Amino acid sequence: MTYAVAALVDIDDFMVSEQARGRSWAHRQLQHADQAVRAATSGRPGATCRSQPPEEWLVLLTGVDPDALMSDAAALAEEVRARIVRETAWTATVSLGSPSVGAIAAERDARRVNGYKLVLGGDRVIEPPSGGGVATTPPVRIERELTRRVRAGDSNGAAGLLASWVDRCARDADPQTLRNWLIGQLLFVVDVADRARLADGSTDWVVACARLPIEDIITVGDIHERSYLHMWLRETLGRLMPEQPRRDVLALAESYMAEHYTDAGLRLATVAEAVSASPFYISHLFAEERRTTFLRHLTGLRLRHARRLLSTSTLSVDVIAAHTGYPSAKALRTAFSRYVGCSPTEYRRAGFRPGA
Repeated sequence: MTYAVAALVDIDDFMVSEQARGRSWAHRQLQHADQAVRAATSGRPGATCRSQPPEEWLVLLTGVDPDALMSDAAALAEEVRARIVRETAWTATVSLGSPSVGAIAAERDARRVNGYKLVLGGDRVIEPPSGGGVATTPPVRIERELTRRVRAGDSNGAAGLLASWVDRCARDADPQTLRNWLIGQLLFVVDVADRARLADGSTDWVVACARLPIEDIITVGDIHERSYLHMWLRETLGRLMPEQPRRDVLALAESYMAEHYTDAGLRLATVAEAVSASPFYISHLFAEERRTTFLRHLTGLRLRHARRLLSTSTLSVDVIAAHTGYPSAKALRTAFSRYVGCSPTEYRRAGFRPGA
């Protein structure tokens, strides 16, 4: 009987690198990768190679001894991976199926094994996994934080949270289990975002699921690249979540800071939690809408109050520091010198007014 083993060669992070470097660059790299794969397989008895655009090659080995065939396939896989690393700007993952009767069954098994790239990562040779226990529930739960980010309209923050959650869960799940968990989280996002309810208070899933087409759920089942999954999550959550007016979130953040800037422990994370948004989103809004940073805005609030107290009171610098959110007089003097151009004492002696 003749057996076949398929080796699926898959370029790592292809779509992300193509987006970053451009199609022309990616096309040239693919030509080098194609030459590397064909050079490794050329002259091997019973080996054939077929490219599967845009970034995969299927190498098929045939023989009568399944054990020897598997050993040859493993050696070939390592050679192919090493050549691609050496001759291109990429790394590659080579997934080996089990010895099968017929090319179709061999390819199907190699693609099944390639799904483990989602949980194992790339730049490796993946062989057929042995059976083992798999977690039935996610090791980390993020629904509370995810709810807050969805209700704040922070699609980037929600996508980032889900991406990091996938990375953490991947250590405890097989690919299909991880995908099932992720689909559950996407349905959770739809439920929170729509808040559609029937008369008895239960979720109107007919309305809710209209936002998550079956094509999206099918796509989750086809993704085997963690970097592409992260990119896909950003795009998908941008469609699933209603965007909250950005200025409303920024106004809430500025209002909270105006009330609490005298607290020396005030941080970006504190403000983000108070207004139900991610720290990244708040920073993005300050940069885009105010052309400044969170820290500069906070410093402006504190120094404006300090200048007012220096001009209208006889309080010592130590006391003024405590009243304006600085942990010490030294911290106030450092900020004052950097942003005002003189020390607090010099400012007071010069008789400057707060608006000067």
